[in-house]
Amino acid sequence: MAHWFHRNPFKATNAQNFDIRKISMKADFNKVMSDLRAARNALLALFNNPAASPEKMDEASMSYFALIQGLFHVPQQSSSSQEQQQEKPTSSGTAEGDKEKDKDKDKKDKKEDAPAAASATLKTFFKFKWTQTLFVGKPPLVEDDAEFDFINMGINVALWHTKHAAKLAAQAEIKMEDAKEIHTSLKKAAGLFKEFKDNHIGRLSNPPEKCSDMDPMVLECYIMCCQAEAQEVTIARAVEKKHKASLIAGLANETSKYFQMADDFLKSHDQSIVGKWRKYLQLKETFYKSYALCYYGGALLAEEKCGDSIRCLQDSTELLSKSSSLCKEYISTKGAGSTIRPHEHEFYRNFEKDLHRKFEKSKSENGFIYHQKVPPVPPNMNLQATHGLVDPTPYSVPSISEKWTSGAYAGFSISKNVQSDKKV
Repeated sequence: MAHWFHRNPFKATNAQNFDIRKISMKADFNKVMSDLRAARNALLALFNNPAASPEKMDEASMSYFALIQGLFHVPQQSSSSQEQQQEKPTSSGTAEGDKEKDKDKDKKDKKEDAPAAASATLKTFFKFKWTQTLFVGKPPLVEDDAEFDFINMGINVALWHTKHAAKLAAQAEIKMEDAKEIHTSLKKAAGLFKEFKDNHIGRLSNPPEKCSDMDPMVLECYIMCCQAEAQEVTIARAVEKKHKASLIAGLANETSKYFQMADDFLKSHDQSIVGKWRKYLQLKETFYKSYALCYYGGALLAEEKCGDSIRCLQDSTELLSKSSSLCKEYISTKGAGSTIRPHEHEFYRNFEKDLHRKFEKSKSENGFIYHQKVPPVPPNMNLQATHGLVDPTPYSVPSISEKWTSGAYAGFSISKNVQSDKKV
């Protein structure tokens, strides 16, 4: 299925050195920040290799996700610390003894407050810069927010899984193991997009810019598109294994709806930004509607409903023609992402031949045997797919790294000469 999947570009970011010379006082803090810098660089380097194994991507991304959270999530105070803070002074002590206890308590409180103070500062101390997949010729977005880096990197990991799937699909011969990995990667990408949309976007310091990758509607489109593309793999497998025509028709019909829903999420957005992607979604929606009608027409012919079969196949032919026109419009539309030529692809051409063959067979049999009237409108395609439908694979970011100990946070300190400008 080479040149069959449209792909928006990876997000680009600036190098981040995590310069902590003004805020670090101890080796533990230096070490965890050095590990964070190395994890970020390793993950960015892996984006350049869509042929890498998903296991390697999981390892690199989880290492980064666990470490970056230390800049904006602080572990809860221990129960022993809370008990110490809740202790009431006794009436038996001298005034001097009470004063010493108060001093000790102030010191303990200050120590316990250190992680919170570190987090409040570290979350906004570094400046992060990220391009957005749909922005062409627009400057990158810049935020003083560690969660901004966390979320953009998470979206890039999801994009990597879509590109990994496309890389496998571009092989001359796709084995069953490859098809399974393509299917798995697309479901995992959908789960990643969903995780960051549902559980992390709302915690950004500033609301997402419309048409950016953090726009909930853009993320919804990515989720639905990944589900639809995973179902394309299922359809191709069902055709190869010669499953029932009604099953294939049902799957194709649901896939067409998924592409339509993905397109609907972008209707209210700037068409100069999302127009090219929308053309891709529309041509896929139309193509799979044609696909569904073709196989439904074949199923009706097997039931000797030749008139209805002809009507379905006639409409399928018209939709395929519309899909070809949309392919050409897509190619000429300016916008982000790779430009593909689905109507020149073998999968498309094979379907075109199969549709023509079925249409001619249906007309021929009706002329010689059935002599049924062709209805003015196609019959309702009352097919509900019960197998092969795709849901996102649930994804949860790992917990904060154990390297973020109280000792590491205790090594954080703001000196008097900290500059107000952020460290890029």
